[in-house]
Amino acid sequence: MSRVILYASMSVDGFATGPDDDLSVLHGWAFGDPTMAMHPTVTEEFFAAGAVIFGARTLRAGDAAWGDESIFPMPVFVPTHERREPVVRNGALFTFTDSAEEALRQATAAAGDRDVYIMGSPDVARQLIDIDAVDVFELAVTGVLLGAGIRLFGRLAQPPVRLDPTRVLESKRITHIRYEVLR
Repeated sequence: MSRVILYASMSVDGFATGPDDDLSVLHGWAFGDPTMAMHPTVTEEFFAAGAVIFGARTLRAGDAAWGDESIFPMPVFVPTHERREPVVRNGALFTFTDSAEEALRQATAAAGDRDVYIMGSPDVARQLIDIDAVDVFELAVTGVLLGAGIRLFGRLAQPPVRLDPTRVLESKRITHIRYEVLR
């Protein structure tokens, strides 16, 4: 059965980006830092997903890390206020929608029985948490205090969201914690 999984990196103090949308500290592994590594199990699960959703800010910020590499073997859905036609980039189809809910609807249809991942994107994540669409939180907690940036979890429409920890995996300077949403 398909699930919606929030897959996000965050600092110990709760930021999903550093100041000025800087992702290099939290995602050093993607920027060539050999002292950091994602856990292979988490990476494998992500690449088995049927679709990915992330915001326009994540798309812009990821450009430096992704370059011309083929990163996403699944379709990507990007909620944005800018009207844009779908585009194939680095081998992946990027479809732009006018809302997080529409991105979720299209991603779920594209994924079939595979999981849908919300990758980072605090604003998109909060919108989908607020409509109770997220089933699993997969958090990659990086051992750093950023002190500023964009918080992963800001104001929620219906707090508290109760979570049950189901897995902890350690890798180089990252602790992966998986939580199932309790309903």
